[in-house]
Amino acid sequence: MHAQGRIPNECTYGIVLDGLCNNHLVEDALSLFHLVGNNSKLNSNIVVYTILIDGAGKNGKVDVARILFQGLIDKGLQPNVRTYNVMINGFCREGQLGKAKLLFLKMEESGCPPDDVTYRVLLQGYLKNRHYDDVEMLLQEMDDRCYYSLDASTLSLFIDHIAAGLLDRRSMLKLLGKLVPKELLNDPSLCDWE
Repeated sequence: MHAQGRIPNECTYGIVLDGLCNNHLVEDALSLFHLVGNNSKLNSNIVVYTILIDGAGKNGKVDVARILFQGLIDKGLQPNVRTYNVMINGFCREGQLGKAKLLFLKMEESGCPPDDVTYRVLLQGYLKNRHYDDVEMLLQEMDDRCYYSLDASTLSLFIDHIAAGLLDRRSMLKLLGKLVPKELLNDPSLCDWE
């Protein structure tokens, strides 16, 4: 690009970093990030940090993701809902549910309200790690807020846990009935009859 007289912008830079992370080349993405430098306008972008945090978390490098997350705060950048979601997801993937829960609380304290994705990530993390008390508490909170709904993959995970006898059928079905969008009730992918 430089040879053609073109200078990469934030969008180009983000695409390159995302491509590296998606191809399990997180170290290369971090090298490029550090090569560009902390004072660069390119590295003062919440989207760039979110891409790197997401890539590190998805590639099992949650400690790197945590350092990047703290680095953006130290730099004076404000994490957005997507940034919080990818960091919470990284913690959940590694079974660090206490850290995920603390970050969720910090998110709300900082004035960044959670969205559907935040709740889905936490619910899936709690279910996969069998933290059923937290599942019930979070479902109740979602119901109290009257805003959030479940997607097909999270609902399917709930159904699997209920069918296996791992969750109380009556209380879960009552809560789930309030949170499931009507269009999912007729979704054939949720009916595994084989």
